[in-house]
Amino acid sequence: MRQLTIAVAVMTLVGCGGDVAPGGGTGTTPTQPVVPVPTELTLFPSTLTVTSLEQEVAIAATVKDQSGSTMTGQTVVWSSSEGDVATVSNGTVTPLANGTSTITATSGSLTANASVVVVQSEADEGSSYRNARADLWIDYRTLQSQGFNMAIAYIDAEGDTDGFLGTGEWLIEDEVDSEMHINNGYGSFSLDQRVFGGSPPPATHARKSLTADFNGDDLNDLLILDHGYDAPPFPGSQPKLIMQDAPGSFSWSKLPDVGFHHGGAAGDIDQDGDIDIVVADHRPFAYINDGSGNFTRDATRLDASMPTIFTAELIDVDMDGFIDLLVGGHEREGAETTIYWGSSTGSYRASERTVLLAASPFGVVLDIDAEDIDGDGDRDLVLNRTRDGDDGDGLGFYVGRRTQLLIHDGNRGFTNGTGQIDDPGNDTDIWFPWIRLQDIDADGDIDIVPDDKAVGYIYINDGLGGFTRTPLPL
Repeated sequence: MRQLTIAVAVMTLVGCGGDVAPGGGTGTTPTQPVVPVPTELTLFPSTLTVTSLEQEVAIAATVKDQSGSTMTGQTVVWSSSEGDVATVSNGTVTPLANGTSTITATSGSLTANASVVVVQSEADEGSSYRNARADLWIDYRTLQSQGFNMAIAYIDAEGDTDGFLGTGEWLIEDEVDSEMHINNGYGSFSLDQRVFGGSPPPATHARKSLTADFNGDDLNDLLILDHGYDAPPFPGSQPKLIMQDAPGSFSWSKLPDVGFHHGGAAGDIDQDGDIDIVVADHRPFAYINDGSGNFTRDATRLDASMPTIFTAELIDVDMDGFIDLLVGGHEREGAETTIYWGSSTGSYRASERTVLLAASPFGVVLDIDAEDIDGDGDRDLVLNRTRDGDDGDGLGFYVGRRTQLLIHDGNRGFTNGTGQIDDPGNDTDIWFPWIRLQDIDADGDIDIVPDDKAVGYIYINDGLGGFTRTPLPL
């Protein structure tokens, strides 16, 4: 009986005391750590649509382990199935041509795919809107113009992007020589009129300069749109056509029509492979190109009901292969801001138009641009505006500025997205003529950029179409 009791006690002690360690001691078997093993690779976004060859987009790769935790420091190798459509480097996709490409990411034995569709509208090819997207961003004051520098255009005159100014002076009746400012390759410019053979094209009050290849020789040419003396009796002026005869060598002539040419745009209106022109005027009209840079005035291309317009762009907003005409003027005077939808007829009719939302009291439309702002595959609109008259508060014509954002539903309808801009402008802002839509901070989305760097701020896109006004430097 005593032995049984002892045996039980010993067994109990052993059971409670743990394992017997070598040498007679006791211890605990250590828990082996779980080694993270890459088990999942995902890409975001997995599908995306790019509507501009100037728009690089970013794809993020995420590697997770068997517990679902994100792993850092993993090597990811990228490739594109269609290198002529899009290339990829470290997740940044560069579109090259219309089409579809599968972007593949590989990390060890894991792979993941994303689909990239490039649907840039070829109707925009060669247009002045496309050519206004320069590969540099400058302070207009660095051009050291003797006149004002509103009618700026960018052109390759000597191997890189140079700056042309259709100039003039405020309330003068004489003409002032326009100017070519040559880039030294590092973003500094010097005036060089030798490119005009000693005879620069003149202007009285140039409002817009267009860049396009008007005669199909693969050299971009220029057009100055000049409204002349800006007071009664408003005598008007003639457009100046400036042809680049050889690289860095220009000659010019006056087109015959005198008018209050306040703006315009160049693009292939009649789908015949050359670049035509729309002129913004009290009575807007088109110049139709014969393919060799010879133009014939044609007022029948534009609906007879089209009001006085002061700004215009030619952009394929709905990406249907026909270039659309976007026009604006003074809304207070009844000029509705409108898209006239392009068609196979090569004409713009009131029956095929969309009237855009007005923005009183900022009823003067200075510029209209269109790009995919929110990443949904269709082109949205950004309008640059200033005030169009006095509302009794002492603030009158061309005072202040406002950025207006209109979101495209993909079916020619637009909703007001201006509230997505944290500070779209006010009565105390100084107005400026031109904006650009480009990825200024190289993060894969489209920002809103005043063309003149001297303005001192830009609007940074959060990737979803929301914008923050950001002072320079970034």
